[in-house]
Amino acid sequence: MARSRTSKFDAPEAITNELIRIIERGVLPWRKPWTAGGSARPLRHNSERYGLIHPDIRAAARAKTITLDTMKAFADHPSQDVQREVFEALTCDDSYVQAYTVRQALKTRGVQVSDDIGAFVREEYEARGGPIAADLLEEHSVLEDIALVETIMVEKLTAAAEEARVEMGFAWAESLVRYDYATMAEYDTDGIVYPASLTQDLKTERAMALGAAMTLHPEATLDLTLFKLVTDVLGGMSATHGIKVEARKEYRSHAKMDEIDGTSLEQVAEAHDALDLSWADEAKSPADQFAAFRALEAGEKAKLVAYATASTTQSCFARSRQSDSLMYDFEIEIMPDVRAHWTPNAALFNRFKKAWLLKILGEELGLAQEAVTLASMSKKEIVAFCDKLFAEPFATLTEAQHVAVAAWCPPMMQTTGGASLVVDAVEEAAQVEMVQAKAA
Repeated sequence: MARSRTSKFDAPEAITNELIRIIERGVLPWRKPWTAGGSARPLRHNSERYGLIHPDIRAAARAKTITLDTMKAFADHPSQDVQREVFEALTCDDSYVQAYTVRQALKTRGVQVSDDIGAFVREEYEARGGPIAADLLEEHSVLEDIALVETIMVEKLTAAAEEARVEMGFAWAESLVRYDYATMAEYDTDGIVYPASLTQDLKTERAMALGAAMTLHPEATLDLTLFKLVTDVLGGMSATHGIKVEARKEYRSHAKMDEIDGTSLEQVAEAHDALDLSWADEAKSPADQFAAFRALEAGEKAKLVAYATASTTQSCFARSRQSDSLMYDFEIEIMPDVRAHWTPNAALFNRFKKAWLLKILGEELGLAQEAVTLASMSKKEIVAFCDKLFAEPFATLTEAQHVAVAAWCPPMMQTTGGASLVVDAVEEAAQVEMVQAKAA
Protein backbone atom coordinates (compact mmCIF):
# COMPACT_ATOMS: atom_id res chain seq x y z
CA MET A 1 0.00 0.00 0.00
CA ALA A 2 1.34 3.49 -0.87
CA ARG A 3 2.55 5.74 1.96
CA SER A 4 0.06 8.52 2.71
CA ARG A 5 1.02 12.19 2.25
CA THR A 6 0.72 12.89 5.97
CA SER A 7 3.20 10.16 6.85
CA LYS A 8 5.78 11.10 4.20
CA PHE A 9 9.32 10.75 5.48
CA ASP A 10 10.79 14.13 6.47
CA ALA A 11 14.54 13.73 5.96
CA PRO A 12 15.63 17.15 7.33
CA GLU A 13 13.55 16.68 10.46
CA ALA A 14 14.89 13.18 11.03
CA ILE A 15 18.49 14.33 10.57
CA THR A 16 18.01 17.27 12.94
CA ASN A 17 16.49 15.09 15.64
CA GLU A 18 19.23 12.51 15.26
CA LEU A 19 21.95 15.17 15.53
CA ILE A 20 20.39 16.54 18.69
CA ARG A 21 20.20 13.05 20.20
CA ILE A 22 23.87 12.44 19.30
CA ILE A 23 24.87 15.79 20.79
CA GLU A 24 23.05 15.10 24.04
CA ARG A 25 24.44 11.63 24.61
CA GLY A 26 27.94 12.25 23.22
CA VAL A 27 29.72 10.23 20.54
CA LEU A 28 32.12 7.34 21.01
CA PRO A 29 35.75 8.36 20.45
CA TRP A 30 36.22 5.93 17.57
CA ARG A 31 33.51 7.61 15.46
CA LYS A 32 34.38 9.45 12.24
CA PRO A 33 36.36 12.69 12.83
CA TRP A 34 34.61 16.02 12.46
CA THR A 35 36.51 18.33 10.12
CA ALA A 36 36.05 22.07 10.50
CA GLY A 37 38.22 25.04 9.63
CA GLY A 38 40.73 22.82 7.88
CA SER A 39 41.70 20.92 11.06
CA ALA A 40 40.45 17.49 12.09
CA ARG A 41 38.90 17.03 15.53
CA PRO A 42 36.90 14.08 16.92
CA LEU A 43 33.16 14.66 16.71
CA ARG A 44 33.02 13.61 20.34
CA HIS A 45 34.63 16.90 21.42
CA ASN A 46 32.05 18.97 19.58
CA SER A 47 29.13 16.89 20.79
CA GLU A 48 30.29 17.13 24.38
CA ARG A 49 30.48 20.93 24.07
CA TYR A 50 26.98 21.04 22.62
CA GLY A 51 25.83 18.66 25.31
CA LEU A 52 26.69 21.41 27.83
CA ILE A 53 24.18 23.78 26.23
CA HIS A 54 21.37 24.63 28.62
CA PRO A 55 18.57 22.00 28.47
CA ASP A 56 15.91 24.65 27.77
CA ILE A 57 17.81 25.75 24.66
CA ARG A 58 18.17 22.17 23.43
CA ALA A 59 14.46 21.68 24.03
CA ALA A 60 13.72 24.78 21.95
CA ALA A 61 15.77 23.32 19.10
CA ARG A 62 13.91 20.01 19.34
CA ALA A 63 10.61 21.88 19.24
CA LYS A 64 11.86 23.84 16.21
CA THR A 65 11.48 27.13 18.05
CA ILE A 66 15.09 27.81 17.08
CA THR A 67 17.28 26.21 14.42
CA LEU A 68 20.12 23.79 15.07
CA ASP A 69 22.65 26.46 14.04
CA THR A 70 21.14 28.89 16.54
CA MET A 71 21.35 26.28 19.29
CA LYS A 72 24.99 25.55 18.47
CA ALA A 73 25.80 29.27 18.70
CA PHE A 74 25.08 29.20 22.43
CA ALA A 75 28.08 26.88 22.87
CA ASP A 76 30.34 29.92 22.35
CA HIS A 77 29.97 30.56 26.09
CA PRO A 78 30.56 27.68 28.53
CA SER A 79 28.30 29.04 31.28
CA GLN A 80 24.77 27.65 31.13
CA ASP A 81 23.55 30.52 33.30
CA VAL A 82 24.81 33.03 30.76
CA GLN A 83 23.35 30.96 27.93
CA ARG A 84 19.92 30.96 29.56
CA GLU A 85 20.02 34.71 30.32
CA VAL A 86 20.85 35.50 26.70
CA PHE A 87 18.27 33.01 25.43
CA GLU A 88 15.51 34.54 27.55
CA ALA A 89 16.49 38.07 26.56
CA LEU A 90 16.41 37.25 22.85
CA THR A 91 13.14 35.29 22.93
CA CYS A 92 11.18 37.47 25.36
CA ASP A 93 9.15 39.08 22.55
CA ASP A 94 8.78 35.86 20.50
CA SER A 95 11.01 37.26 17.76
CA TYR A 96 13.00 35.05 15.40
CA VAL A 97 16.48 34.38 16.79
CA GLN A 98 19.43 33.88 14.46
CA ALA A 99 22.80 32.34 15.24
CA TYR A 100 24.50 35.65 14.42
CA THR A 101 22.32 37.47 16.96
CA VAL A 102 23.23 34.93 19.63
CA ARG A 103 26.96 35.24 18.98
CA GLN A 104 26.78 39.04 19.07
CA ALA A 105 24.90 38.95 22.37
CA LEU A 106 27.39 36.50 23.89
CA LYS A 107 30.28 38.79 22.92
CA THR A 108 28.98 41.29 25.45
CA ARG A 109 29.26 38.64 28.16
CA GLY A 110 32.90 37.74 27.65
CA VAL A 111 35.84 37.25 25.29
CA GLN A 112 37.12 33.83 24.27
CA VAL A 113 40.79 33.28 25.03
CA SER A 114 41.35 32.18 21.43
CA ASP A 115 40.13 35.51 20.04
CA ASP A 116 42.73 38.09 19.05
CA ILE A 117 41.73 40.36 21.93
CA GLY A 118 41.60 37.45 24.37
CA ALA A 119 45.08 36.30 23.41
CA PHE A 120 46.33 39.90 23.56
CA VAL A 121 45.23 40.53 27.16
CA ARG A 122 45.08 37.05 28.69
CA GLU A 123 48.40 37.03 30.52
CA GLU A 124 47.77 40.39 32.22
CA TYR A 125 44.11 39.47 32.76
CA GLU A 126 45.05 36.34 34.70
CA ALA A 127 47.71 38.26 36.64
CA ARG A 128 45.01 40.67 37.84
CA GLY A 129 42.76 37.81 38.90
CA GLY A 130 40.10 38.24 36.24
CA PRO A 131 37.39 35.52 36.26
CA ILE A 132 37.52 32.86 33.52
CA ALA A 133 34.67 30.55 32.52
CA ALA A 134 36.43 27.27 31.70
CA ASP A 135 35.36 25.14 28.73
CA LEU A 136 36.09 21.51 27.84
CA LEU A 137 38.40 22.87 25.17
CA GLU A 138 40.86 25.45 26.48
CA GLU A 139 40.51 27.63 23.39
CA HIS A 140 36.81 28.13 24.09
CA SER A 141 37.25 29.35 27.66
CA VAL A 142 35.90 32.86 28.20
CA LEU A 143 37.33 35.93 29.94
CA GLU A 144 34.17 37.11 31.69
CA ASP A 145 35.11 40.59 32.94
CA ILE A 146 34.62 42.73 29.82
CA ALA A 147 35.52 45.96 31.63
CA LEU A 148 38.86 44.52 32.77
CA VAL A 149 39.55 43.16 29.29
CA GLU A 150 38.96 46.58 27.71
CA THR A 151 41.01 48.36 30.38
CA ILE A 152 44.01 46.10 29.80
CA MET A 153 43.62 46.34 26.03
CA VAL A 154 43.59 50.16 26.08
CA GLU A 155 46.60 50.26 28.42
CA LYS A 156 48.64 47.96 26.18
CA LEU A 157 47.59 49.77 23.00
CA THR A 158 48.34 53.17 24.54
CA ALA A 159 51.84 52.07 25.50
CA ALA A 160 52.47 50.74 21.98
CA ALA A 161 50.98 53.87 20.40
CA GLU A 162 53.16 56.14 22.51
CA GLU A 163 56.28 54.32 21.33
CA ALA A 164 55.16 54.68 17.73
CA ARG A 165 54.28 58.35 18.28
CA VAL A 166 57.76 59.16 19.57
CA GLU A 167 59.43 57.17 16.81
CA MET A 168 57.35 58.70 13.99
CA GLY A 169 57.17 62.22 15.41
CA PHE A 170 53.40 62.54 15.71
CA ALA A 171 51.92 65.25 17.94
CA TRP A 172 49.57 62.91 19.77
CA ALA A 173 48.24 59.37 19.86
CA GLU A 174 45.04 57.94 21.29
CA SER A 175 43.79 54.39 21.84
CA LEU A 176 40.13 53.45 21.42
CA VAL A 177 38.27 50.30 22.37
CA ARG A 178 36.41 50.30 19.05
CA TYR A 179 37.07 51.85 15.68
CA ASP A 180 35.42 55.27 15.56
CA TYR A 181 33.97 55.36 12.04
CA ALA A 182 32.38 58.79 12.49
CA THR A 183 35.65 60.43 13.52
CA MET A 184 37.84 58.62 11.02
CA ALA A 185 35.45 59.48 8.17
CA GLU A 186 36.53 63.09 8.60
CA TYR A 187 40.03 62.15 7.46
CA ASP A 188 39.02 59.92 4.55
CA THR A 189 38.70 62.74 2.04
CA ASP A 190 40.55 65.94 1.24
CA GLY A 191 37.61 67.64 -0.44
CA ILE A 192 34.46 69.04 1.13
CA VAL A 193 31.43 66.98 0.16
CA TYR A 194 28.05 68.63 0.70
CA PRO A 195 25.31 66.15 1.71
CA ALA A 196 22.11 66.24 -0.35
CA SER A 197 20.07 67.68 2.54
CA LEU A 198 22.55 70.53 3.10
CA THR A 199 22.77 71.19 -0.63
CA GLN A 200 19.00 71.60 -0.87
CA ASP A 201 18.91 73.91 2.15
CA LEU A 202 21.69 76.09 0.72
CA LYS A 203 19.71 76.40 -2.50
CA THR A 204 16.77 77.65 -0.43
CA GLU A 205 18.95 80.18 1.38
CA ARG A 206 20.31 81.43 -1.93
CA ALA A 207 16.78 81.84 -3.28
CA MET A 208 15.95 83.91 -0.21
CA ALA A 209 19.03 86.06 -0.76
CA LEU A 210 18.06 86.61 -4.40
CA GLY A 211 14.57 87.63 -3.30
CA ALA A 212 16.06 90.19 -0.93
CA ALA A 213 18.19 91.57 -3.76
CA MET A 214 15.08 91.92 -5.92
CA THR A 215 13.33 94.05 -3.31
CA LEU A 216 16.34 96.39 -3.35
CA HIS A 217 16.14 96.73 -7.15
CA PRO A 218 12.41 97.23 -7.85
CA GLU A 219 12.71 98.75 -11.34
CA ALA A 220 14.87 95.91 -12.68
CA THR A 221 12.65 93.31 -11.02
CA LEU A 222 9.51 94.92 -12.49
CA ASP A 223 10.99 94.64 -15.96
CA LEU A 224 11.95 91.02 -15.32
CA THR A 225 8.46 90.16 -14.07
CA LEU A 226 6.67 91.78 -17.00
CA PHE A 227 9.09 90.17 -19.45
CA LYS A 228 8.57 86.77 -17.86
CA LEU A 229 4.78 87.15 -17.92
CA VAL A 230 4.64 88.26 -21.53
CA THR A 231 7.13 85.75 -22.94
CA ASP A 232 5.55 82.82 -21.11
CA VAL A 233 2.21 83.61 -22.75
CA LEU A 234 3.30 84.81 -26.18
CA GLY A 235 6.51 82.88 -26.66
CA GLY A 236 5.20 79.41 -25.88
CA MET A 237 8.39 78.58 -24.00
CA SER A 238 9.50 79.86 -20.62
CA ALA A 239 12.29 82.44 -20.80
CA THR A 240 13.53 81.34 -17.37
CA HIS A 241 12.60 79.02 -14.53
CA GLY A 242 14.39 81.24 -12.02
CA ILE A 243 11.11 82.85 -10.94
CA LYS A 244 7.51 81.67 -11.03
CA VAL A 245 4.96 84.32 -11.97
CA GLU A 246 1.80 82.92 -10.45
CA ALA A 247 -0.68 84.16 -7.88
CA ARG A 248 0.88 82.32 -4.96
CA LYS A 249 3.90 82.55 -2.73
CA GLU A 250 6.68 79.97 -3.11
CA TYR A 251 6.97 77.57 -0.16
CA ARG A 252 10.39 77.59 1.53
CA SER A 253 11.54 74.27 2.97
CA HIS A 254 14.62 74.21 5.21
CA ALA A 255 15.79 71.87 7.99
CA LYS A 256 17.17 74.74 10.11
CA MET A 257 14.98 77.69 9.12
CA ASP A 258 14.93 79.09 12.66
CA GLU A 259 18.74 79.04 12.91
CA ILE A 260 19.97 80.38 9.57
CA ASP A 261 21.26 83.90 8.99
CA GLY A 262 18.40 86.40 8.99
CA THR A 263 19.90 89.08 6.73
CA SER A 264 17.69 88.34 3.73
CA LEU A 265 14.58 88.08 5.91
CA GLU A 266 15.37 91.43 7.52
CA GLN A 267 15.89 93.07 4.13
CA VAL A 268 12.60 91.72 2.81
CA ALA A 269 10.82 92.83 5.99
CA GLU A 270 12.22 96.35 5.58
CA ALA A 271 11.04 96.38 1.97
CA HIS A 272 7.58 95.32 3.12
CA ASP A 273 7.44 98.13 5.67
CA ALA A 274 8.26 100.62 2.91
CA LEU A 275 5.41 99.47 0.63
CA ASP A 276 2.43 101.73 -0.01
CA LEU A 277 -0.46 99.45 0.94
CA SER A 278 -3.08 102.17 1.19
CA TRP A 279 -4.93 100.63 -1.74
CA ALA A 280 -5.15 97.19 -0.05
CA ASP A 281 -8.06 98.07 2.22
CA GLU A 282 -10.12 94.93 2.84
CA ALA A 283 -13.15 97.13 3.43
CA LYS A 284 -12.97 98.19 -0.22
CA SER A 285 -14.26 96.15 -3.12
CA PRO A 286 -11.75 94.66 -5.57
CA ALA A 287 -12.78 97.29 -8.10
CA ASP A 288 -12.06 100.12 -5.67
CA GLN A 289 -8.76 98.50 -4.66
CA PHE A 290 -7.77 98.27 -8.33
CA ALA A 291 -8.63 101.92 -8.91
CA ALA A 292 -6.48 102.93 -5.93
CA PHE A 293 -3.68 100.68 -7.14
CA ARG A 294 -3.69 102.30 -10.59
CA ALA A 295 -3.41 105.71 -8.95
CA LEU A 296 -0.09 104.82 -7.31
CA GLU A 297 3.11 106.30 -8.62
CA ALA A 298 5.15 104.11 -10.95
CA GLY A 299 7.91 103.70 -8.38
CA GLU A 300 5.48 102.42 -5.75
CA LYS A 301 4.01 99.93 -8.21
CA ALA A 302 7.49 98.69 -9.02
CA LYS A 303 8.19 98.11 -5.32
CA LEU A 304 4.98 96.09 -4.95
CA VAL A 305 5.74 93.93 -7.99
CA ALA A 306 9.33 93.42 -6.87
CA TYR A 307 8.21 92.34 -3.41
CA ALA A 308 5.71 89.87 -4.87
CA THR A 309 8.21 88.48 -7.37
CA ALA A 310 10.82 88.11 -4.63
CA SER A 311 8.54 85.57 -2.98
CA THR A 312 8.64 83.33 -6.07
CA THR A 313 12.39 82.75 -6.41
CA GLN A 314 13.15 79.08 -6.99
CA SER A 315 15.68 77.10 -4.93
CA CYS A 316 18.79 76.89 -7.06
CA PHE A 317 22.52 77.56 -7.03
CA ALA A 318 24.20 80.07 -9.33
CA ARG A 319 22.88 79.81 -12.87
CA SER A 320 25.06 79.12 -15.87
CA ARG A 321 24.96 81.20 -19.03
CA GLN A 322 24.20 78.10 -21.08
CA SER A 323 21.18 76.90 -19.09
CA ASP A 324 19.61 80.25 -18.11
CA SER A 325 21.25 83.28 -19.70
CA LEU A 326 18.45 85.59 -18.53
CA MET A 327 18.85 84.91 -14.80
CA TYR A 328 22.62 84.60 -15.21
CA ASP A 329 22.87 88.23 -16.35
CA PHE A 330 20.11 89.44 -14.03
CA GLU A 331 21.80 88.01 -10.92
CA ILE A 332 25.08 89.68 -11.87
CA GLU A 333 23.20 92.98 -12.09
CA ILE A 334 21.26 92.90 -8.82
CA MET A 335 23.24 90.40 -6.70
CA PRO A 336 26.91 90.43 -7.71
CA ASP A 337 27.83 89.29 -4.18
CA VAL A 338 25.50 86.93 -2.32
CA ARG A 339 27.22 87.89 0.94
CA ALA A 340 25.41 91.24 0.82
CA HIS A 341 22.25 89.31 1.64
CA TRP A 342 23.53 86.20 3.44
CA THR A 343 26.21 85.38 6.01
CA PRO A 344 27.33 81.87 7.02
CA ASN A 345 26.72 81.12 10.69
CA ALA A 346 26.63 78.24 13.19
CA ALA A 347 23.62 76.69 11.45
CA LEU A 348 25.88 75.96 8.46
CA PHE A 349 29.10 75.21 10.33
CA ASN A 350 27.38 72.66 12.58
CA ARG A 351 26.59 70.62 9.46
CA PHE A 352 30.24 70.51 8.41
CA LYS A 353 32.68 67.89 9.64
CA LYS A 354 35.51 69.05 11.86
CA ALA A 355 38.09 68.34 9.15
CA TRP A 356 36.13 70.48 6.66
CA LEU A 357 36.02 73.43 9.06
CA LEU A 358 39.77 73.22 9.58
CA LYS A 359 40.31 72.99 5.83
CA ILE A 360 38.19 76.11 5.23
CA LEU A 361 40.03 78.06 7.92
CA GLY A 362 43.50 77.01 6.86
CA GLU A 363 43.24 76.85 3.08
CA GLU A 364 40.36 79.11 2.04
CA LEU A 365 40.58 81.88 4.64
CA GLY A 366 44.33 81.93 5.15
CA LEU A 367 44.05 81.24 8.89
CA ALA A 368 46.55 78.39 8.95
CA GLN A 369 47.86 79.08 12.46
CA GLU A 370 44.36 79.28 13.89
CA ALA A 371 43.49 75.98 12.17
CA VAL A 372 46.48 74.28 13.80
CA THR A 373 45.48 75.61 17.22
CA LEU A 374 41.83 74.60 16.80
CA ALA A 375 42.72 71.09 15.59
CA SER A 376 43.05 69.89 19.18
CA MET A 377 39.70 71.40 20.20
CA SER A 378 36.21 69.98 19.89
CA LYS A 379 34.02 70.60 16.86
CA LYS A 380 31.65 72.65 19.05
CA GLU A 381 34.47 75.06 19.90
CA ILE A 382 35.51 75.33 16.26
CA VAL A 383 31.92 76.09 15.22
CA ALA A 384 31.72 78.85 17.86
CA PHE A 385 35.01 80.31 16.57
CA CYS A 386 33.77 80.36 12.96
CA ASP A 387 30.42 81.84 13.99
CA LYS A 388 32.14 84.76 15.75
CA LEU A 389 34.64 85.19 12.93
CA PHE A 390 31.95 85.69 10.29
CA ALA A 391 29.60 87.67 12.53
CA GLU A 392 32.29 90.28 13.15
CA PRO A 393 35.71 89.67 11.56
CA PHE A 394 38.51 90.02 14.10
CA ALA A 395 40.56 93.20 14.12
CA THR A 396 43.74 91.10 14.12
CA LEU A 397 43.05 89.74 10.63
CA THR A 398 45.30 90.81 7.78
CA GLU A 399 43.79 92.64 4.81
CA ALA A 400 43.83 89.46 2.73
CA GLN A 401 42.14 87.51 5.52
CA HIS A 402 39.51 90.25 5.91
CA VAL A 403 38.72 90.04 2.20
CA ALA A 404 38.59 86.23 2.29
CA VAL A 405 36.23 86.16 5.29
CA ALA A 406 33.99 88.85 3.80
CA ALA A 407 33.71 86.96 0.51
CA TRP A 408 33.62 83.31 1.59
CA CYS A 409 30.59 81.14 0.96
CA PRO A 410 30.03 77.65 -0.44
CA PRO A 411 31.29 78.03 -4.03
CA MET A 412 28.00 77.12 -5.70
CA MET A 413 26.16 79.88 -3.83
CA GLN A 414 28.21 82.82 -5.10
CA THR A 415 27.00 84.61 -8.20
CA THR A 416 29.05 83.24 -11.09
CA GLY A 417 29.99 86.61 -12.49
CA GLY A 418 31.22 87.84 -9.12
CA ALA A 419 33.57 84.95 -8.31
CA SER A 420 36.48 86.30 -10.33
CA LEU A 421 36.11 89.69 -8.65
CA VAL A 422 36.52 88.07 -5.24
CA VAL A 423 39.58 86.12 -6.33
CA ASP A 424 41.11 89.27 -7.82
CA ALA A 425 40.47 91.18 -4.58
CA VAL A 426 42.14 88.49 -2.47
CA GLU A 427 45.15 88.31 -4.77
CA GLU A 428 45.45 92.10 -4.86
CA ALA A 429 45.35 92.33 -1.05
CA ALA A 430 47.97 89.59 -0.78
CA GLN A 431 50.26 91.45 -3.20
CA VAL A 432 49.87 94.68 -1.21
CA GLU A 433 50.86 92.88 2.01
CA MET A 434 53.86 91.32 0.30
CA VAL A 435 55.07 94.73 -0.87
CA GLN A 436 54.57 96.18 2.62
CA ALA A 437 56.49 93.28 4.16
CA LYS A 438 59.41 93.79 1.79
CA ALA A 439 59.44 97.51 2.52
CA ALA A 440 59.56 96.81 6.25
